[in-house]
Formats: sequence, C-alpha cells, structure tokens
Amino acid sequence: MADAAKPGRVHHGTERSDGLRGTAAVRADRRQSRRRALARALLVGLLALGATAVVAASAAAAGAGQPSTGATAAAAVPSTTLTPPATIKVARRFPANDPSGVIVGVDTVDFRTYCVRVLSHEWAPPSAFSDEALQAGALAVKDYAWYWATHPTKLPDVAAWGADVDDTTNYQEYMSWDYGQRYWDAVNSTWGTTMTRDGQIFQASYYAGTYSGAPTDGDHMTQWGSQYWAAQGRDHQWIVNYYYPGTELVAVAGGAVSGGAVPASASAAPWTGPDAPKGAAKLDVIGPVQLSPGPYVRGATLKANFTLRNDGAQTGTWAIVTLVARGPGDQERDLGSAIHITLKPGAYRLFSGAVKLDLTGRWHGWLIVGDGTTLALLDGGAPFQFVVSARAGSAGAGPQTPVGGQAQGRRLSIKQ
Repeated sequence: MADAAKPGRVHHGTERSDGLRGTAAVRADRRQSRRRALARALLVGLLALGATAVVAASAAAAGAGQPSTGATAAAAVPSTTLTPPATIKVARRFPANDPSGVIVGVDTVDFRTYCVRVLSHEWAPPSAFSDEALQAGALAVKDYAWYWATHPTKLPDVAAWGADVDDTTNYQEYMSWDYGQRYWDAVNSTWGTTMTRDGQIFQASYYAGTYSGAPTDGDHMTQWGSQYWAAQGRDHQWIVNYYYPGTELVAVAGGAVSGGAVPASASAAPWTGPDAPKGAAKLDVIGPVQLSPGPYVRGATLKANFTLRNDGAQTGTWAIVTLVARGPGDQERDLGSAIHITLKPGAYRLFSGAVKLDLTGRWHGWLIVGDGTTLALLDGGAPFQFVVSARAGSAGAGPQTPVGGQAQGRRLSIKQ
C-alpha cells in the first residue's frame, strides 16, 4: 500500500502501453524487496545480540549474589564536594602499639602519609599482598581514618589529649615508617576516590579473617579475604563492593592523584659504617625511642622501648645495639644492650630496657650499634631527651651525686 502512493509507481490500465515501464517497475520492486529482506535480517540479528547481552548481564549480576565485575564498577565515578583532611592527630601509646598503653604524646601527621603507614602495617608483609589487595586496603584505611578525623573520637583518653585516633588496633595500627613504593602507589592510585554510604564517609572497618571468599556482615572487609579475591582476578573496586555492599565510589574534591614517587623523606639514605654489614643487610630504628610517662624523679626507674628492622635484602647479624643517655657532667648511663641481633629481610623486633635515674638535670640519649670493634650512631641515633627532677613537680637542680653509686643499665629484653 505504501508503494502505490509513491510517484513513478502508478499502475496504468493497459499492459502493452506500459510494457517497458512495467518491467522497470518490477525490477525496482525486486530490488526494494531484497533491501527489505536484508533490513529484516539485520534487525533480527541485532535483536538477538541485544537479547544475548541482556541475558549475560542478568546472569552476571545474579551470580551467587555477587556484585558486578570490576569493569562495570569502574564505569562511572560521581564527583562530590568531599575533601580529605590535610592532617590527622595520632595519640602515641607506651608501650608502643599497645592498645592498653598510656598515651605519652600526640603526633600531627600528614593525612596521606598516615594512610600509607597504616596500610604498611595492616596489610603486611608486602610479599603476601598483591597490588589490587593493597588498593582495596588503601580505600578502607582512608575511609576509616577520614571518619575519625571528622567525628568526635570514641576513646576518652584519646579525646582528652585532643587526638583523633591512637596508634594501635583500637583504631588502626600506625608506626612512623612504611614499606615504600608499592604502598605509596596503592594509596596514590586510589587517592582521587573514596567510598561513601548514603552519601557520607563511613567507618570502613576490617580485620584479618581467613584466606577465603567468605562474606562478612557488610561493614567489615577481611585483609586475607582481599588477597583471596585479588588472586581470583578481582580488582580493588570489586573487592570493596563485595565487602561493603550499598556503598558508592565517588571522586573527591582536592583528591587528585599525586605523582607515584615516594617522598624524599621516606627514602633511605646511603648506608655506611658498622651498621651495614656484608650481604646488603641494613639495620634501621623504626620511629622514635619511646619513654615511659613522666614525671622523671631521682631514684625512679625509667623504661624505654624501640623497634629495629632489617631494611636490606639479606639476613643480617649485628654484634650489639646499646641505648645510651648522657646527662649532667657528661655522665653516661646505659639503658640496656642487645647482643647478636639477627633479622631476616623486612623482619623487626621490639626492644625494651630500663635504668634507675640517679642524677637530676637534663639528659640526652641515642642508639649506637657496634660490629665488635667499631661503634656508630644507628640511623641518625634516634635522639631523645628527658629531665630528671629531685622530686615530683620540681625542676632539676644540676648535677648530683649518684644514688647508691654508679647506675647500672639492664640488658634489653626482646619481643619477637
């Protein structure tokens, strides 16, 4: 019917008078019929492909209740006005990283640096975790820290010190060092996005768990589970969607990804001297020497601890490491010594020592390491200082005669 309305396709009353044009019209009809047939075939093919795609997408979304694949998760990242904190205040406990320890100070830490250092200790050792697992961890670490940096903190003693978090598993384990490039890359590559739930930053909690794909309660990721899924080929976006259902990855304001290089302050300086034995082992002190809370009163006992780590590529053995303090009149006191320390690459140990305070005045301390014949400052000496008074609440009154003669240090204890 439609063809009859087209110009040039009018049928005349006699076949003869219209013979030639009739033949041309028949040929045109055949060409048009072939075109229509081809169009119908193409349409059927496209519909079939569309149906297949819909079925495949439905099957993927329905598979075992899992979220969609990483490729789908990465399709769209909405932007927000959320801006990461510039810094975070970390309460430091003594003994180090002891959830029940006494707070002895507060460090104000660059927020990105904090995330790298936490990731280094929560997703460790480096050899156990792939890049996708580290990136999933980086998102969780950042969200958790961001939440507490912008909400009233949960522990009274942390709040009393004006801090946001402490350095223990009460919040997230933090130390003043990191594992280097891979951890900076994981944080930097995810810095431009964050997770939100109902449009808000939330506590992206996590725990060790097991190496399996077992789901959690929807509010926790497992560290070993993140590696399990990464080993199955899932990317970090899929992993966080799996453990934190109902969340959305959004682009953050001021969250542009910085260059991937580790800051100069985090890079290791050239290593020479007796603390760099053969085999490229490298002994470092991790973070500051931590002293027991004051006041420091003459006759009391001062306790101290510190952590040593082998940052080299080979197992190393060091003859002796000594914690020394020098006070009034250049008097020196040995807070303790550790001998024949053997550490594998990346391994670390916590050392603790104590000394009776016998002189009032200002003291300065540092760590020295020896190879049996030569002594040197360890990693810059990790300097520390304290003031000893005659009694609680009073100021030191200069050099004094030792109580009970020369003070004796104690051998350092070692915690694996």
